[in-house]
Amino acid sequence: MIVSKDSDFRQLAFLHGPPPKTLWLRVGNASTATLFQLILDHVGVIEAFGVSEDEALLVLPALRST
Repeated sequence: MIVSKDSDFRQLAFLHGPPPKTLWLRVGNASTATLFQLILDHVGVIEAFGVSEDEALLVLPALRST
């Protein structure tokens, strides 16, 4: 699985399909800690995506500030 903030990987996922799978983090300029928390908050969804055979792209939105 490729994890990226770059939209080019999104385009490749649509063009070629899996493999590889692409996890696209839709965040701007974010710290490593913020990215880590985003992934931890969605670990169940990411695991399910990882075992699916048909899905090529999973998009995680930016964390909401409260």
